[in-house]
Amino acid sequence: MALEISQLDFSELAEAKKLIKKVFMTFEAPDYSDEGVTHFLTYLDEELEKEISANQVQVWCGKYDQQIVGILAVRLPAHIALLFVDEAYHRQGIAKRMYQAMISELSPERMTVNSSPYAVPAYEKLGFQLNGEEETVSGIRFQPMVFIREEG
Repeated sequence: MALEISQLDFSELAEAKKLIKKVFMTFEAPDYSDEGVTHFLTYLDEELEKEISANQVQVWCGKYDQQIVGILAVRLPAHIALLFVDEAYHRQGIAKRMYQAMISELSPERMTVNSSPYAVPAYEKLGFQLNGEEETVSGIRFQPMVFIREEG
């Protein structure tokens, strides 16, 4: 069973949002205040679709047997907005494969992310470094991180 990485088709958005919500509630929500959980879910339900439609956000997905098991959304030009992998598929390189597909398509010199506390080690494996202190905005806890492409 091979992992397929592709751009998200707009018709798959509902399935993608369901995965994001499930993973968020399991791994992120426990670290957030009620305000933070509400803020994130409101973004997911009301803003994400608008950003995709306006070409402000591009989304890659990882699939097994046509089922979405991972999502990577980038707010253009180079900020990771969402990165979620189904719990059953953690530590299988899915985030890395989606990230590599995105990097090869967008070729950013520099990429930023506001990582959840839970995801910091995963981003460090992708080559990101801490970029300032952990912050909380609208109840969302995050660690600013940056990736700078090596000259080579």
